[in-house]
Amino acid sequence: MNTEYAITEDILFTNFIRSKPNLSEKSKSHYRAAMNKFYKATHEQLGTVIANCKNQQDRVTEKIIFQGEDSDGNKIVEKQIINFDLNSPESYINIYINTFINYCKETKIRTNTINGYLTLVCAVLNFYSVKIPEMEKFSRTTPKWNLLSKEDFKFVMNDGSILYASLIKFLISTGMRISDALSLSIGDFMNATKDYHNFVDVEDFIENAPSDMIGYWKFHPHKTQRFNIECQTFNDPESSNLILQNLRKLKNEYYPRKNRKNGLDLKPSKDDALFGSQKGYFKRNLTQDSVSDTLYIKNKKLRQHHINIIDEKIANGELSIEDREKMIEKIPKFHAHSCRKFFSTVIAKNCGNLRICAILEGHATPMKTDSSYVKIGYDELKEAYMSALPDLSLENTEVKVYTSEIREEMENKISDLEKKNEDYKRRMDELIDDVSNIKKIFGDR
Repeated sequence: MNTEYAITEDILFTNFIRSKPNLSEKSKSHYRAAMNKFYKATHEQLGTVIANCKNQQDRVTEKIIFQGEDSDGNKIVEKQIINFDLNSPESYINIYINTFINYCKETKIRTNTINGYLTLVCAVLNFYSVKIPEMEKFSRTTPKWNLLSKEDFKFVMNDGSILYASLIKFLISTGMRISDALSLSIGDFMNATKDYHNFVDVEDFIENAPSDMIGYWKFHPHKTQRFNIECQTFNDPESSNLILQNLRKLKNEYYPRKNRKNGLDLKPSKDDALFGSQKGYFKRNLTQDSVSDTLYIKNKKLRQHHINIIDEKIANGELSIEDREKMIEKIPKFHAHSCRKFFSTVIAKNCGNLRICAILEGHATPMKTDSSYVKIGYDELKEAYMSALPDLSLENTEVKVYTSEIREEMENKISDLEKKNEDYKRRMDELIDDVSNIKKIFGDR
């Protein structure tokens, strides 16, 4: 495979995208993801795929059929033109499609996602007059899955860069879909944590923002935007600390090094990606495809880690060899959506209010009339999130949960102390005035 070739930069692909001026940016990203997967599966450039398929599909053969002899003994033959069988397993298009399907299955892509990818790939090929054989769609499935543990998440976070550690922890603590998380900027993070600081300059924020901030995020998820579903969620102190650690590394180490080496003037800005790609000096967002590839590798390492533990237990006599396959089947799979599943499970466990769970997860409200009759405020959401925070924290941090009643009680105490402080200040001023008057009457003696 040519590592310098990018199928989404191929002129054939870019021409296809240009031919659809009304295509949304979201749809374009889906096409790019599908075609990237297709290239990784087939190892063939788009022009080669199109040429191979078209040359073969236009091929015709003649078949001579012997019909007998006439009265003079001459052979009677009939020529039959036979077009190439598009549905033949040997056809290029079928080989490409089956190779692509097998690749998707091997990389644990869900069947409904494979259906979507196939539709997009076939649309590109058909645009260049490649005939598509009859295909049966895969039935939509909901695969069995096992919830990852905190130790599993710590394993995949420790195996790699601080950038990916911060992204994974952010997904765990917010429950955001990967598409939403990858669209965020540093400015968005500054705004989400504004209760903890008053920084306007991005470099001041990166250098001096406090530790243990809890961010508040209010947005419409990309996936459900057309339904006008709003999500309100939070990110925990651990993820904020990791994000700041990554941003400080970029500001104080990576950018100065690149500037010295290449004569550049790189510095962070509010519009930079919160989770940036190295290809764009960490200023442009990571792509879903690159994240998927990285997490796939992490999943393979996690699986092997679990298998090693199983084999060690068998060697120590803690498990029987007969149980090995059953234990391997229970190994959880790690991918971006498993972080969201972990978040949803923890929220459901700690919060009995389905309406609050739906808002935090960015799901449709349980009751259609909620938008007209039910109003859930920030304080209720924050209280529910804080109750789940110990289970979302990977270091098992003990978190003090401040309910609305406790907060109100503390605010009243603060107010009382402020009043007492004002009283003490007033009395002190009066005493100072009295002393001053006494000095005026009696002098300094």
